[in-house]
This record gives sequence, structure tokens and C-alpha cells, in this order.
Amino acid sequence: MVSESQLVKRFADLSTSQQSVETLSLFLMHHRRQSQTIVHVWAKELVSAAADRKIAFLYVANDVIQHDKRKGGDFVKDFLPMLASAVQHIVSKSNDDNIHKTVKRIIQIWNERQIYQPDAIKLLKTSLENGIQKKDSDDEEEEDQTNGHGKRKRTDPSSTTGNNPKRRRKVKRKLSLREEIRRDLAINPIPVPVVDEVVKMLQELENSPSSDADVREKIAALPIEVSDSNLLKNLRDKQEATDLYKLVQMAHGLLDEYNLRLESELRSRRYTAKMLQGYIQAQDRQIEYEEKILEEYKNKLSKLNSIREEIEKHRKNLPKNVNNIEMTPLPSAGDLFAR
Repeated sequence: MVSESQLVKRFADLSTSQQSVETLSLFLMHHRRQSQTIVHVWAKELVSAAADRKIAFLYVANDVIQHDKRKGGDFVKDFLPMLASAVQHIVSKSNDDNIHKTVKRIIQIWNERQIYQPDAIKLLKTSLENGIQKKDSDDEEEEDQTNGHGKRKRTDPSSTTGNNPKRRRKVKRKLSLREEIRRDLAINPIPVPVVDEVVKMLQELENSPSSDADVREKIAALPIEVSDSNLLKNLRDKQEATDLYKLVQMAHGLLDEYNLRLESELRSRRYTAKMLQGYIQAQDRQIEYEEKILEEYKNKLSKLNSIREEIEKHRKNLPKNVNNIEMTPLPSAGDLFAR
């Protein structure tokens, strides 16, 4: 058995070198019976890792997933709910285009080797694009807030008035989850889900992060100082400021990791909802087909009933005993040629 503290230390020593990745991958595979705990710590340490080390976590996940594919697939299953959020997180925190290309290549490998289903691959690609867009959006926002000298730009009140046509943007109505799913299924229909797979996904959602009472209690127990900046004026010395900073850092890590898990849960629920909607549509098509078959055989049964009634009527008109009927004997050959 490996403890969480041991896992944290292992991930803390992780670097982007091939030797470091392979060493940690072998260690994790040796403890693959604890795959859920390992994936949980992996996601937590990924969030707190420096931006230039985050890609190493995906290297490890990739190596473990590909080796585990041949040994039962527990890691393949347990990593899946976390990967979409992790991909978006890694990409959005990196300015290096090479890292973006690396993440894209890893997703392509999973697709080519059929490690994950097409729907999961599509979700990962979408997360990659969203991560890049988020990074670009953050960069643009930062540029807008500064004038190139580290000073915040002054806002011209006239530029925010309703008279400026450039500021007028048509607000698009946000689709509901059901509408999004129906749209996605219309654009890209999914294969008929297997019943066991749907049941398994529903069972996994029973232990979702949103029902994690321990973490929610920890968040609720955080002191008000970590969320109210007005209380900073009550700090009396540098030591208190340092202690508060450490507390805020701890709270930030806790909330960031929990948000990552919640985002993964949301994607899992969306995927499950899509699978359920696809299953319902498949059942509707099957019902329609079965109704046509039923109607066809009802018509055949009706025809058989009509034929049976006709036979019954004809049978009633026939004599009861053919042997008792007196029949005139047929003429012989001599009778036919007699003059």
C-alpha cells in the first residue's frame, strides 16, 4: 500500500525528463490497485505544480494509461473523468506552443490506438481548444488592463456609452443542457450505448465530487480572512501577513483542486446525459421498428383468422361422414363401348 503523502512526494520530484517520467510510471503501475487514490493525488498535485512542470503530469498519465490498457484498464477508466479538465488546465497555463502541440499529439495517439472512445476524444480536443482560447483571452485582458508600462489604462467613459456601435453586441441565448445534447446528437450521432456501460457510468456518479462532504466541510471551515480583503487592514505585523498568505495559498490550492474535480464531474455528467439521450433515442427507434413489426404480424394474424373462418364455414357445409354417402358406381369400360 502506498500512502497519499508518499504519492505527493513522488509527484513533487517529477520532472519532464524521460527517466523521471518512466520511473514514476513504473511505480504507479506497481500500485495500480490504488488507481483511484493515485488519480486523485495526481489531479491535486497537477493544479499546484509550476506551469513548466504541468506537462510532466500528462506525460506520466499517458505512459500509465498506455501500459495499463494491456493490464486491465483501471487507470484508463479512472483517469478519463479528470483528463478533459486537466488538458484545459495545462494548456491555459502555458505560453509554449510546443506544449500545446504535445498535448494535441498525445490525444491523437489515444485516438489512433483506440484507448478511448471517439466521444471521449472529441471532448478532449474541445478541452484543448478551450484551454488555448482561455489563455489567449487572459493575455488580451491583461494587455487591455495595462498601457505597456505596467500601469492600468484609464477608461474613457464615452467609450462605454450606448452610442458607440462597436460596443453593441447581440447577446446569444445560452442553450440548456438538454438543447445542447440534442444539437450535438443531431450533428454527430453516437453509437447505441451498451446498457452495462450506461449503468456503470451512473454508478460512478454516485460518488461524485459534488457529494464529497469532507472537502465541502473544509471549505466551509475556512476563516473569513481568506475571502474578505477589507480585513487586511487589521494585520498588525509581518508575521500575521505571512501566516495569512500561507492560509490563502492553502485555501487557493484546496479550491482550485476542488474546482478541477467539479469541472470533471460536470463533463462526466454531460457525457452521461448524452449517452442516456442517445440510449433513449435508440430505444425510441427500436420501439418504432417493433411497432411496425407488430402491426405487420397483426395483419398476418387477421388474414389467418379470416382464412380460418372461411375454412370453418366450408367445413360446416361438408357431410359429417363421407363413408355413409351412397355413390353411383362408375361405368365400366364395357359399358362405355356397349352399343
